[in-house]
Amino acid sequence: MAGFNKGEWSELYALLYLLLNPNLAIVDENLKIIDSSTFQIVEIRLSDKRYRVDNTKVIKTNGLSKDYNRSYIAKNSTLLLEKITSHTKAKGSFKINAITPLIDDFFDGKKPKGASRDKGDLDAKVFDHKVHKAVNLSYNIKSSLGSPATLLNASSHTNFLYEIKGIDNKIMDQINAVKGRKKLLNRCELIETHATSVEFIQVESDSFDYNLKMIDSNLDKLLAKILYLSYLKNEKDILDLLSRITQESDEYSLYKRKLAEFANAVTFGMRAGEKWNGTNEVNGGIIVITQKGEIYLLDLVYFREMVNRYLIENIKLDSPSSTRYKMFDIYKEGDKYYFKLNLQIRFK
Repeated sequence: MAGFNKGEWSELYALLYLLLNPNLAIVDENLKIIDSSTFQIVEIRLSDKRYRVDNTKVIKTNGLSKDYNRSYIAKNSTLLLEKITSHTKAKGSFKINAITPLIDDFFDGKKPKGASRDKGDLDAKVFDHKVHKAVNLSYNIKSSLGSPATLLNASSHTNFLYEIKGIDNKIMDQINAVKGRKKLLNRCELIETHATSVEFIQVESDSFDYNLKMIDSNLDKLLAKILYLSYLKNEKDILDLLSRITQESDEYSLYKRKLAEFANAVTFGMRAGEKWNGTNEVNGGIIVITQKGEIYLLDLVYFREMVNRYLIENIKLDSPSSTRYKMFDIYKEGDKYYFKLNLQIRFK
């Protein structure tokens, strides 16, 4: 069996935990439990397999049926959590030999994870006690057992293009000559020193531009302003940056809401490289794994605003590879000067 990274092991742990604890504990944006009686997992679906929850056992079906005692699942769940938390490296794959029999038998030797491009990490049939019927819901899994997950991955589609006014070739060469660990911050300082203005031109990707405008026609401008300011002020906290560009509380609240809606879209449906139809793939919410191995639900069905508040308060900007995306590399087209910045967002 090949090794898994901490995120993949965490998803396996979540699956085992939920089979043992099917009553989902819904929490608010501060991870305080507000409801434990609305949703009860009936069955977890993984590729061609189904894992049905029973009072005394878990039943796996994939053509044939096989019963597993809850104590067997509990033993492996506890062992898995111990191994994940004791593994000191945040990144990279590693094996847990003691779990190999479970992988081979319970998961038929396959990684318990859907397609890599899927937004959802876990699909389940859940009984909703409010409407008294079973519904199919999909969930993201966010784990605090490993490195903070990336919400929006850097790509050529997340490039923002800016024009610099008031410089010449000499200044361009001077800025581009800046190297070192603080290259981006130092180049930004030089731009501010020499330029008469820096103006956002466009999001390079037509698909990403389209997606942003589905949320708000000015969202591209807001993100561009925050992105540039993050290097000018050496600050990655999105709400801190937002407070610096807004003049009054109403404006701050409005833009915060738009950014939260953007975070929601990126988490549950939108991809930068594809035109988004406005519909999310994930409809259940976020399964949160705490550092102690507790598992909670941020629920999209009845508490969407709480999910949005959690997202906007727990994400930040991240700096992707400046070399790969040529960030702050000044170039000239005609008599105009330009540079690019790349948007990447991760959990804190």
